[in-house]
Amino acid sequence: MTARGRHATVTLPELGSFPAVVSVDADHATAMLLVRPLHPLDDAVGSDVQIDMPTNRGLLHLGAQVVQAPDSELLELDLTGESQLVQRRGFVRVDAFLEVVVTPEGAQEPIPAAVVNISGSGAVVSRLANTKIGDIAHLELRLAPLDPPLEIEARVVRAFDEQFRAVHFELIEEADRERIVRFVFERQRLERRHGRI
Repeated sequence: MTARGRHATVTLPELGSFPAVVSVDADHATAMLLVRPLHPLDDAVGSDVQIDMPTNRGLLHLGAQVVQAPDSELLELDLTGESQLVQRRGFVRVDAFLEVVVTPEGAQEPIPAAVVNISGSGAVVSRLANTKIGDIAHLELRLAPLDPPLEIEARVVRAFDEQFRAVHFELIEEADRERIVRFVFERQRLERRHGRI
């Protein structure tokens, strides 16, 4: 493990799930919550929590216990030894409707389009009737309207009907892939909460 902070999701009993920056060192971790909880963190001392952290090898689930809550957004944690790595061999996909601007290789004009399904390794994109399997395209993808776009080079790998194409992410910054994995993870969590999966 490394002491360098990584983006993660920390799930606290009773309080819910929070985006955080987590630093792990041996059997200890420090979590800086990026959203302030509505209730004080003092009540969480002694509670078991779950940390979900994207890594180069997959999504790492870590079990931990809160040992101290020095302020309203900081948690000191002891790792409990319970961990699971979900391999990225098969990225989980979720349905979504996300803005994307696609510029096929050699095209003069970008195409405003939409992602309708996404994972950490690829997406299904609408309005790409003029592309064929094997084509390369540049994507500017937004996970939320005010977020900075992700810059991705993708290859068309499958056609659906006339308008939809499945693309595989060929060139993508690892930090951007982590943003997508976190987006997918949070979307899955919401779907489970509402009984959709």
